Amino acid sequence: MKLLKFNLHGKTAHFKKPDVNAYAYYTYSHIHKIALYGILGAILGLGGYNQQREEKYPEFYARLKEVRLGIVPIGKRRGYFSKKMITFNNSVGYANIGADKAPCNLVVREQWLEDVAWEIYIALDDLKDVKLKEKLVEYILNSKAEYIPYLGKNDHIANISNPQLIECDIEEDVEQINSLFYYDEVELDDEAIDTNEVTYLFKDYMPTALKKENNMYELKELAFTNRAVEDLNDQVIILDGEKYIALL
Repeated sequence: MKLLKFNLHGKTAHFKKPDVNAYAYYTYSHIHKIALYGILGAILGLGGYNQQREEKYPEFYARLKEVRLGIVPIGKRRGYFSKKMITFNNSVGYANIGADKAPCNLVVREQWLEDVAWEIYIALDDLKDVKLKEKLVEYILNSKAEYIPYLGKNDHIANISNPQLIECDIEEDVEQINSLFYYDEVELDDEAIDTNEVTYLFKDYMPTALKKENNMYELKELAFTNRAVEDLNDQVIILDGEKYIALL
């Protein structure tokens, strides 16, 4: 299996949860599949939500949604990135008009991730559009982009480094998983793969697809752990060196 692999990182990130909250806008704990498709779409120059008209999906999602991805958190916090709450004023004119047409001050509170980094895998065999595949490989390997990629919104610049083309095999005999994976598709042991380590398990419901009817997120529970694997159900795993990567 041919894959495009690169590091994705930034000083801050905000992958907005769509839940309505009167106090603040919260972020998912990691980049998710839809946000990653958005970054690839920006690099390729594909249309987004603002360009969508009668189509069921925005162009970037319609053309990339069949491509499987691997996401490996990089850092010492065992799948967690530190978060901070940012408060700022929205200075856009239309955002500062109250219900009675009188001027008001809109205070925005956002939760940001800090010092984020992931290792990303793109399953190139899944991308059937040959021209789009060739463009993606060329642009990633040569640090080119049609539009500037962001980590959730334009306050957070996305940095891409160490791109490379690799070939990996699908593995069926897996003792551990070194990436995010579908929690309900893997059976885990209670103990860590290294019995000298403290066991940890990160879990969160994250977007994995868009609904046709309204483009709202479809969520699945993803996990990241050092617990040993007892059995793989439907989860596809590839081996890159000594790392076992789940394809989402």
